Amino acid sequence: MSSPAAELALRNGALYLPGTGKTRAGSVAVQNGKIAYCGPDDGITAFLGSATQVLDLRGGMLLPGWHDSHIHSVFGGLFVPGCELAGLASRADYLSALSGYARQHPEKSCLRGQGWIESVFCSLRPHKAQLDAVIPERPVLVSSADGHAAWVNSKALALAGIDRDTPDPPGGIIERDQVSGEPIGLLRELAAIDLVTDRLPRPDQDECAAQGEDFIGRMLGYGITAIHDASAFPDSLEACRRLDLEGKLRLRVDASLQSDPSQNIEQLEEFVDLRRRYSGKNLKAGSVKIFLDGTVEGHTAFLLDPYSDRSGQRGEPLWPRDTFFQTVVGLDAHGFRVHVHAMGDGAVRMALDGFQEARRKNGVRDSRHMISHIELVALEDVPRFLELGVIANFQPSWFYQDDLSDAPLEAFLGPSRLGRRFCMRTLWLSGAMVTSGSDWPVGGDYITCDPLEILQTGVTRQGLSGAGRPYMPQERMALGDMLDSMTVRGAFSAFREDQTGSLRTGSRADLAVLDRDLFAIAPQDIHTARVALTVFDGQVAYRHGI
Repeated sequence: MSSPAAELALRNGALYLPGTGKTRAGSVAVQNGKIAYCGPDDGITAFLGSATQVLDLRGGMLLPGWHDSHIHSVFGGLFVPGCELAGLASRADYLSALSGYARQHPEKSCLRGQGWIESVFCSLRPHKAQLDAVIPERPVLVSSADGHAAWVNSKALALAGIDRDTPDPPGGIIERDQVSGEPIGLLRELAAIDLVTDRLPRPDQDECAAQGEDFIGRMLGYGITAIHDASAFPDSLEACRRLDLEGKLRLRVDASLQSDPSQNIEQLEEFVDLRRRYSGKNLKAGSVKIFLDGTVEGHTAFLLDPYSDRSGQRGEPLWPRDTFFQTVVGLDAHGFRVHVHAMGDGAVRMALDGFQEARRKNGVRDSRHMISHIELVALEDVPRFLELGVIANFQPSWFYQDDLSDAPLEAFLGPSRLGRRFCMRTLWLSGAMVTSGSDWPVGGDYITCDPLEILQTGVTRQGLSGAGRPYMPQERMALGDMLDSMTVRGAFSAFREDQTGSLRTGSRADLAVLDRDLFAIAPQDIHTARVALTVFDGQVAYRHGI
């Protein structure tokens, strides 16, 4: 009996089968949205028919669509497009760009931007007076590259009613003048930043949906077919649900609901309702995000030992320990996956302790809880990821030497801790489930969601230029391991491994094709490869040069 004809046939490719660490020549046939054949080129002939769309990959690399396991989508305008500062090298450059943006957009009642790095300011801190000098008449809010701080002008502070008598909100810091006590225009952590953002206009649902469609197109152009939205809010989820119902959500979205430490376990009923409402064909909202600490740069990461430049201070967790434990246990009992932001080794240990408490109270289940970022982890805590079944999620685009950032970081952490940041390979070799994400549009010294750039930095531990020595070269990842962290392991972390993440018969045909075989080029050239084709659910969703 002959095989039924496929709708799509991809011939003469270099197939990457996750877990193999190499490519092999072959072809793939797609039928009814699934992989009907994956194997040697000559075997695909049986799947060809008069209506089959046949594409010759000419040796291009065919792999499962990328999974970005930690990204912040633009659904719902959480990150409203504004002035991009990433890549600029001085405070004067920042102010010039913001001033120019203000002149170009006289219609905007408030101005937003993104991407400044604190080390650019050297001994000076971001200050409202700097912004007031160039944009005095409209509120301005500019988010840092890591998303954990905001630089605002006097108009923005006034709009939010922030003055010298305004107390720091729980989990947030309003930086102040040491003499007068007046806010200087620097807000740390979301609790403080939201005092301003809650007063700024947000887009309506039509704008949210339009931004969402633009975002989907961008992801497909990178070969990304699945994401974990690391901080989803009701308006973003509603925009996503709308697109899903209209058949326009050509992206598998696994969303984390945003938690509030002030509400504790009282949020649980709302989370259950949101999970029920926002579960569709390509949308799942079965995770809850907890920010347990901040960043090393802001001295808000929670460390086991004090900061080297601040005697006795090691940061504080954003959640009281008992409250965190109670919340994790409650979420786990109701079948949620808990997604914890933890930079410092103190926060990582506290997160692991919380997951251990959930096991003690609720019993062992396939929870797939996740800790993201893991800038520092104590060696004695490394085996606990495997023991507790906790997923370690890293952002490999941060893994390189940067003179601008390393000097202040060494002052904050000391040379010993500076030399053990982002130990992705250590976690991998321990047997832990390790995944990768971009954290776009927030990030480190350069901001990217391009999987090829992320892949290269994880493999080389160098910047894209290849300049400078590798950062912690012993932590360089093998190419195949990095690929797995961005495909099959990403699918596992989202409970989708039975649908996506692999090239095997019966899987959904979510595929990416590169213009060259990454195993045949130098690691420093990985970022020069290009996506030639993206297939989502069996349909060609992006095509360039093939």
